[in-house]
Amino acid sequence: MAVVSSGEGRVNARVKDYFDEVRRLVDCGRDKDALAQAEELLGDAELSVVATTVLAALYYRAGALGYATKFLLEVANQPDSPPDVAEALGVLYCLVGNLPEGLYYAKLSTTMGAERDMLPLFGPTFPTFADAMANIRAKPLLATGKTLLVAGDITQALFMIEQHLCVFANDVEALDTYAQILIRQGKILDAIGMLRSIATLAGPSATLLNRLGQCLIQQGQTAEGLACHQEAIARAPNSVAVTGAAMADLVTLEPAAALATGLPQAWIAALTAQAPKTVRPAPKFTNPSPLRIGYVCSGLSDSATETMVAAIARAHDRGRVSVVGFGAGDLDNPANDWVRGAFEQWRNVAALDVATLGALARGEGIHVLVDADGILTPAKCGLFQRNCAPLQVSWLHAPAMIRLPGNFLACVPGAGAAEPGSLGLASGRYLLADGVAAAAIPSPATQSGEITFGAEVTRAELNPRLVMTWGRILQAVPKSMLLLRDTGLFGNQDAIDYVVNLFGNAGVAHRIDVVKGGSRADFAAGIDVALLPFPAANVLGYGEMLAAGLPVVADAGAAGGADVAAALSQAGLGAELVAEGVEQYVAKAVMLASDMAALDALRGRMLPALAATPAFSAKAFATMLEDAFLAALNQPAG
Repeated sequence: MAVVSSGEGRVNARVKDYFDEVRRLVDCGRDKDALAQAEELLGDAELSVVATTVLAALYYRAGALGYATKFLLEVANQPDSPPDVAEALGVLYCLVGNLPEGLYYAKLSTTMGAERDMLPLFGPTFPTFADAMANIRAKPLLATGKTLLVAGDITQALFMIEQHLCVFANDVEALDTYAQILIRQGKILDAIGMLRSIATLAGPSATLLNRLGQCLIQQGQTAEGLACHQEAIARAPNSVAVTGAAMADLVTLEPAAALATGLPQAWIAALTAQAPKTVRPAPKFTNPSPLRIGYVCSGLSDSATETMVAAIARAHDRGRVSVVGFGAGDLDNPANDWVRGAFEQWRNVAALDVATLGALARGEGIHVLVDADGILTPAKCGLFQRNCAPLQVSWLHAPAMIRLPGNFLACVPGAGAAEPGSLGLASGRYLLADGVAAAAIPSPATQSGEITFGAEVTRAELNPRLVMTWGRILQAVPKSMLLLRDTGLFGNQDAIDYVVNLFGNAGVAHRIDVVKGGSRADFAAGIDVALLPFPAANVLGYGEMLAAGLPVVADAGAAGGADVAAALSQAGLGAELVAEGVEQYVAKAVMLASDMAALDALRGRMLPALAATPAFSAKAFATMLEDAFLAALNQPAG
């Protein structure tokens, strides 16, 4: 008969009491209370092993299989671990797709005691080892995470990838997916470090080089980023996705510089090579009512763009048109909250290839197919080569420096006759401002006597030519300052040094200040004149500043300035605010700063003038699109 010392008996009694308490809590659905209690007992020498075991069970119940496995491994290495830990580990390893480890712990469990104190804590859904092994799949957590990422559910995607990496720490595919999530979250420096680690582990693939190029360009390291893209294309010269991903980063370059990279030409060649050999003729338009419009919007880059597309879709006249959305993820996915009420039908096309997507558009009877993704989803860029609808329209993000192959019209912002192959619109996009400010905001210079310019710019948008231009403006306006709204431009010392050096080259580093926090409206209230960056800019952000009553100087010849310039010209404000080239851009900014009376008069008439334009009314913008689409469809064939 075994003799148990009084100390061991006391410990065993505490363990039993604790297990009984945990079971009572989880049976009542009080998992959070059980979790808090387990975390508190991790510092208890007598119960720390059992508390860690409980944490593993609770994490499993919460769907965190990776964390559960990690905690159980800690327990398995302790001499006083529960006998059923090995069996639980065998099951967990099968559930996460690691058969060798699952088999090892299953065999180990046959040498352990028969007690089953811990397994009931995992709940009734915890399978037997036989069932878990019979249903084993390769990398199930990673597969789920990638599906969630495609659907736009970043939070849950990150959670699943983290669970996978708890078990497969050096899985290159998972690390790459993790890097994609970091990019989506705006953690560019972390993503660069991750991508470089992957390249060290497995060598740089074309896709990895694309992603690294994207991150470097976002950090202002354009030459290095373009070099990565060039190498990616050299490794996969026939890949539309690889070449298109490189094209997506050319928006920060002047058109001539973009063409000089050779990337646009390579993209056209890749698209042409993968075009169908025999193309079906486009469906005939028989002038039915309502007009059926389809928006391809599976790769929109940010919440503001999603809001804009949804607002326009929602504002269409339902007596005149019906609207179908071709997007990513199911309608009930929380990441698709922006879709609610915008479309009559929603089709999840995230996993569809171009041919299938084209067939789906035909099957839906779409009369006007609008590509609102453009180069944001490069793998789908061959869609218009398949004649999917009577009228195909490229709206957002299409590269200005070169035309893609296919039978479509590209939207061109600006009133007047459009050039061949284009669809002229009075306003390039809706600027999210149905609610413009009720009254003009007085110019701050009327109180201070000194002009304050303002800009919102990212590191990728802040190029030497732009900084030199802003420097000329500041030098021409004595005592003027330039306020920069912080968008992460000053995230670390290297970034700060980069910005200071750029403005130091222009001789105006001492006349730059940074505004952190607050809304755009708050930022606009402290500015006399805003300067739109070129060639790329946050158009929707500057639309918000315009709606707050802040004059914005824009270069109509720059890709980022065309939409804002069109809206300003439509409102009759072009003479003061719209420039054609750098010289006019400088001259107009200096002129506004030199005549306070004229600046205040401009502010006084801005808001009512803007409110009357399609750019500042979702309903008017949608009506403008409907009219333009019908006119194009009913135009006699030339």
